[in-house]
Amino acid sequence: MNSSLYIGATGMKGLAQGMQVTTNNLANVSTIGYKQQQVLFSEIFPQDQANNGEWWNNQEESRVAVGQVGMGLQVEAVRTIFTQGGLESTNSVTDLAIDGKGYFQVTDGNRTFYTRAGDFHTDEEGVWRTPTGLALNGYKLNPDGSQGELQPVQIDKFSTLAPQATSSIGVTANFSNIQDNAKAGEEESPYFSLLNLYDASNSRVLPDDSYAKSMQITAYDAEGNPRQLTAYFDGAGSDPSGKNVEFVIASASAIAVNENGEAIPPQAGDGLVMSGVLQFDASGKLVNVAAFTPSQAGSKNLEDWNVAQLENGLPVINLDGNSMTIDFGVSAADGWQNAPANAAQVGKDAKLLPGMGETTAGNSACTAVNASAFNDSIRQNGYAEGVLNNISVNQNGIIQGQFSNGQTADLWQIPVCTFTSEYNLYREGGNLFTATEECGEMIMGMADTENLGSIKAYNIENSNVDMAQEMVSMILTQRGFQSNSKVVTTADEMLRKAMELKR
Repeated sequence: MNSSLYIGATGMKGLAQGMQVTTNNLANVSTIGYKQQQVLFSEIFPQDQANNGEWWNNQEESRVAVGQVGMGLQVEAVRTIFTQGGLESTNSVTDLAIDGKGYFQVTDGNRTFYTRAGDFHTDEEGVWRTPTGLALNGYKLNPDGSQGELQPVQIDKFSTLAPQATSSIGVTANFSNIQDNAKAGEEESPYFSLLNLYDASNSRVLPDDSYAKSMQITAYDAEGNPRQLTAYFDGAGSDPSGKNVEFVIASASAIAVNENGEAIPPQAGDGLVMSGVLQFDASGKLVNVAAFTPSQAGSKNLEDWNVAQLENGLPVINLDGNSMTIDFGVSAADGWQNAPANAAQVGKDAKLLPGMGETTAGNSACTAVNASAFNDSIRQNGYAEGVLNNISVNQNGIIQGQFSNGQTADLWQIPVCTFTSEYNLYREGGNLFTATEECGEMIMGMADTENLGSIKAYNIENSNVDMAQEMVSMILTQRGFQSNSKVVTTADEMLRKAMELKR
């Protein structure tokens, strides 16, 4: 009977601890990132009475355990259930949820913690922090895309993106019905009529009726200052083998002054940076770009115009010290073929134009095909300085900044951490865990790769507590506690009765 009192007491004690776990789960049913706990019970102290072995082996075909009497209940473990909680959308980009396996790493500067609660905010210095002030760790991304050291994520809302000088310009246009309007110098150099007509001293550098098409190009210097370029195109004769289109590219020249500050009248060729010919085959496919650049600024003398330098197989212009490639859609993989010494040597023979050899036209190459609708376009890779307007976070945890100059840049990468055994994480409270030696190896990597979950911005992960399950558990625990309390009172009454018999 004394054993019955003890066993009943252990049942009441264990079930009381189980009720504590259940009520804690119910209390945290709305806690962000909370992981449900489960209490596991086991029996205690199996009692071996005398001759227990004889009882156990007394019969060959059956085993009895008359000598093994349980001594009650004990709490064996309280384990965490790491199943995914539901995701709830929010209106803050710094609210992050992990969809799948993994944890965010946060720090107080001395200790490192792990959490599924991604309700971050920025402080006055732009550091991303938890509501309790812990900083979110991440990798700062360099302009070349490489990772810096792991450190607290910090984004100044007044961040700027440094300017980038234009290094490449792409031109896409269709010249199906282009006419030969420019006639200047055609008797001697029909492929440089636009260059012969160009005159920077006039308000209009080319007469309106001297070219068939023009395209405006905005390029940027190293300081991010915009520089306006204009490409002019005109027909340059055709034959059964295809069509030729001559072009010149000119910049808007700044007004020059002498040492007395007096304006210097512009020369006729000021601003010209390139002249050349686009050659198309009979099907309208671009097969060659012949390009020349001036060796002497402001000169229109064809003897001063040399074959353009090549970079990655593309002709290069020089704009006040900034080199830029011009891509019309084909490149010279093996350099110029049969290049003349200067433009004057070309004369009237198209075969004397420099060739690009074997070329492959891309999807954005210029054409000369009959098309009712064709969108001409200009591409260039430079930009002015920009101020941060907005940020976004993608599924890989990359924080991207959108800037006022229309550019997007990767700023930070938020890593995701996993463990060999997450069941050995130590609960610190406040939605935090710390790693123990029993957790095994910690792996930190990019979200949404391999076995790591993806990051969802504008979301938080809710508690994974199943309220219906917890209510059932609470009722069962209550009934068990009541039953064990009845055992205690009954055993006490039996013991009292036995004592009365002694009297």
